[in-house]
Amino acid sequence: MTDLLQHNCARVTGPFPAITPISEVIVMSGDPFQVHFHPKLGVVIYDPVAQMGLAREQMRLFKVGSMTSSTFMRGIVSKDLNACTGETADQSSAAVESYRNARTGRRKPYCESCRRHFGSVDFTVCSDCSGIRCTCGTCSCASSSRRRKAA
Repeated sequence: MTDLLQHNCARVTGPFPAITPISEVIVMSGDPFQVHFHPKLGVVIYDPVAQMGLAREQMRLFKVGSMTSSTFMRGIVSKDLNACTGETADQSSAAVESYRNARTGRRKPYCESCRRHFGSVDFTVCSDCSGIRCTCGTCSCASSSRRRKAA
């Protein structure tokens, strides 16, 4: 078996019941995004949905330390991406869960204020409402107070 795993898999080793003659199992997570470690950026998330509107040589990564996304040159950054395991994964698990909640918790895939799609802009995660904050500054905190009321 190769050392490289698919982005949404984990290797689980250990003694398994005598019924199974295997010593290793690969478990898939349900996340469509990939968590990596970069020596200079720290823990980053590569989300295929967030790659809209980018040139082929660019990639958008969500930096867990600063809770912001930024666009990078693919050839420069991707060669240093490694699997995020062990203590690093444990330390960043709360921030990854916050990203997961912001990603799945939004009602619309675009900003309610400027109408830009979240997959095509750099964004942050709001520390107050745990929602996605667009580059225009709008997040769930601001948009929930401006909703139209039924006539």
